[in-house]
Amino acid sequence: MTKAGGGISQIDELMLKLNALPNPAARAVAVELVQTVMNLHAAALERVLEIVAESAPEVIQALGADDLVSRMLVLHGLHPDDFHARLARAIDELQYFFDSRGAGIEVLEAGPERIRVRVNSSRPGSGPAAREAIEDVIYETVPEVGELIVEGTAEEHESGFVPLASLLAQQL
Repeated sequence: MTKAGGGISQIDELMLKLNALPNPAARAVAVELVQTVMNLHAAALERVLEIVAESAPEVIQALGADDLVSRMLVLHGLHPDDFHARLARAIDELQYFFDSRGAGIEVLEAGPERIRVRVNSSRPGSGPAAREAIEDVIYETVPEVGELIVEGTAEEHESGFVPLASLLAQQL
């Protein structure tokens, strides 16, 4: 599991801090600035994809497969793969991760509203690390998911993650 600088989880953390600013006027301006920059990036990326699709459509899939570019496309709702294809890739990555540690992951429910997975491991103390690995991969790959439930870890609690969909809803 690779991470290329920052990522969606860091954006979410910064948005939480921004929303916690005590000055409502400063908070409103900062949120508007972030939304304007995101809208500009989304429009530019959408146009880039249109141009590439016209001249070299095979490149679109390569862009969607690149870790960093994929995150940007997902962030702006422009990824060439649908939710279920991206989730399948995330589960494959997690399965490889857990297999190498003598554990497993089972998908119990999978949809944009909710993903529910169970960790199957007899290894003591792996709960928090397993939960963090699952949250990192799932939220990076399908950040629009409404809720992620991880069962079979020592600490089954709500994460501090704010789904991307709730942040983007503020733009409307």
